Amino acid sequence: MIPLAAQHSAAYRVLLQEHGCGHTPAESVEWAQLPVLTKQNTFGRFALNELARDVPAQELADVLTSSGRGGRSFGFRLTARDQHEEGWFDIDLGLQDVFDVDRRSTLLVNCLPMGVVFRSKAVAVANVSVRQDMACSILRDVGPKFQQTVLCTDPLFIRALLEEAEVAGVDWKALNTSVIIGEEILVEAQRDYIASRMGMDLDVDDSRLIGSSFGVGELGLNLLFETRETIRIRRAAARDPGIAQALGCRDVMASLPSLFCYNPMRSFIEVLNPDGDGYGELCVTMLDKQAVIPLPRYTTGDLARLLTEDECRALAARAGCVSPWLPMIAVKGRIKDRAAGLPSVEGVKECLYRDHAVADRLTGAFKILVGGDDLVRVVFQARTDVAAELEALSHQLTAILRERWQVPLRAEVLGGVAFPWRPLLDHERKFAYVDSPVV
Repeated sequence: MIPLAAQHSAAYRVLLQEHGCGHTPAESVEWAQLPVLTKQNTFGRFALNELARDVPAQELADVLTSSGRGGRSFGFRLTARDQHEEGWFDIDLGLQDVFDVDRRSTLLVNCLPMGVVFRSKAVAVANVSVRQDMACSILRDVGPKFQQTVLCTDPLFIRALLEEAEVAGVDWKALNTSVIIGEEILVEAQRDYIASRMGMDLDVDDSRLIGSSFGVGELGLNLLFETRETIRIRRAAARDPGIAQALGCRDVMASLPSLFCYNPMRSFIEVLNPDGDGYGELCVTMLDKQAVIPLPRYTTGDLARLLTEDECRALAARAGCVSPWLPMIAVKGRIKDRAAGLPSVEGVKECLYRDHAVADRLTGAFKILVGGDDLVRVVFQARTDVAAELEALSHQLTAILRERWQVPLRAEVLGGVAFPWRPLLDHERKFAYVDSPVV
């Protein structure tokens, strides 16, 4: 991978030279000596033609961009036509492993934003983006032709989908619908909430599930993914402090990391500068030798820990399930969202979804802010039809948050239009939960 990157990317040759590795690293150069790539020192510094290998425009089949959540700069993934024709394989491998799509006719409705689309040879795909009316119409009218349906979406947009589905008469149970959540870390209280609204018993139902997938726009989709085994281990950890501690959660009030598997034939994964519990920055090297933009040792900005085979077996045994056949990794979420002294984004989500009646009155969007007096404010967005309940919801959420964190903290609930950080109908952008106050 490294010689190919050095051969095809002028930008990578510059980075190698700056790190004392020469334009083409010798065999004596150790892997850890190679430069670590970030969005800033690649897409934020070099032009696209310096990063990419020379591919004629007519040979490019697909362009995928990063979310742009970190600022105004974007990263890109360019896919050549030969890669594009084979792009279905990784998607279908994951679908087969979880949903047995070779034996069960499957309709996949993709509601991920930002032009993220799927290719598959095993399932029928409807790419509708963030149009809940289209998605629900397809599910209701076309879904009954299939033995199962799979809904791909994000944790905020699914709220709009669930509301539309109730009006449209979508029967989730009859459609045998499962859900794959992307874009953000999914917490267990959130998984429970979605399941309750879809008539699903997560601990009994063997055919349906609510799972999570992790991708990076510059690298690819579904790099990390939950399986039935990883979900079972994580849910067991929510009940068993011993499992949680084995995952590096020493604070009983801390949120559990997501547990994912990955395909070691597709990517090489590292954790950089791990702490005493093994958590450091997630770093990914894609093993595709045909990559148009080679990005060896590319950091994602997420906090993660690799699990050994022995650790996986021990965790699975304690959870009462078999160990996944693929390697496992624990991911805690965005490093930038874990400021010292502040509640974590995932922890606030756990509080938001703990009481389903409270969650029903909110959109799921919130901001974590710190004032000049060190008071932590968590500002939630309410639905438009609960204006009379804002003060009561604020008091209720303040009490829930203070049970979890012993810091000066106050919850505020603002009406949908008054909430200044998110237009009510905008689901095209990833939502930043930690930000500076709006004045």
